[in-house]
Amino acid sequence: MFAHSPEPGSGKSRLLEVLDLLVANSSGLLYQPTEAVLFRTANGKTQLLDEIDTWPNGDFLRGVLNAGFHRSGTVVRNERRQDNKWEPVAFPVYAPRAMAGIGSGILHGTTRDRTFILEMVKQTREERREKFRARKAKPEADQLKGEAEAWVRQNRTCIVTLYDDAEKAFPYLTHLRDRTIDITEPLAAILEVAYDGAPDLADRRLELLEAVLRLSSAEERLVGSASELAARCELDPRPTEYEISQTLRRYHFDSRSIRQGGSPRYRYELTQTQLAEVCERFCCGPTQPEVDSGRQIAPCAGEMPSFAEAAGVQE
Repeated sequence: MFAHSPEPGSGKSRLLEVLDLLVANSSGLLYQPTEAVLFRTANGKTQLLDEIDTWPNGDFLRGVLNAGFHRSGTVVRNERRQDNKWEPVAFPVYAPRAMAGIGSGILHGTTRDRTFILEMVKQTREERREKFRARKAKPEADQLKGEAEAWVRQNRTCIVTLYDDAEKAFPYLTHLRDRTIDITEPLAAILEVAYDGAPDLADRRLELLEAVLRLSSAEERLVGSASELAARCELDPRPTEYEISQTLRRYHFDSRSIRQGGSPRYRYELTQTQLAEVCERFCCGPTQPEVDSGRQIAPCAGEMPSFAEAAGVQE
């Protein structure tokens, strides 16, 4: 993963600091590592590489990054033996990596093809959150990390079985390029198993849409940020800010800067007519055909729509 932004102060390093608490066998944040540090700390680690735009030796490190894409990836270097003679030694460099830097074009094209790109933006004054302190967050992070590790141990067989049948299991990836498919299939296998037995996200989206429609019934125009609308929705469980924003954006409702009782803030301005039309078209219309992934996950019990269906991806 590569997190980038056009300017400093956009949360890239903070993202890596949070990942440092959550990922398996973190390398810690590495700044301007040498080639030797990069290939000697790769095996069995999750590498977190910050400020890669400042690397003076980026061309030398590129080969290590690209070789680490495959589980069998190695780099060969001469090592001095105890008898002072030299011999070539293969160092395994396969590792999950998260990188951060300023500028979207600082990665070589070959490295970008092997990477998920995440664009970061500065938060506005109205979007400021509680200050992150690793010491305070660590107990909760340790609990989350322990739960994730337990889940992996419990579901490893399911994930491997599904991944081994990737060509049949993930038809919704076939329109992507081969390199993108290579890096997406492992995540697809994990998410398919994780979503197995979970509520249908499509139903949840429509439930949220209808809840917002009910809010608009008492007002000529409904104005509010995603967090403000989420707090007003009378649902159990109560929706999150993320759920509200993703649902409204999915149905082409865009937020804009609106001043309401204070400083300007990105808010949605919705009318009952608009919401009622969308609800009529999607909430009461015929159900969409299911995507047949042609898969069977064993030995996990229970069936549910695939991750593609839950995410709204169609073949």
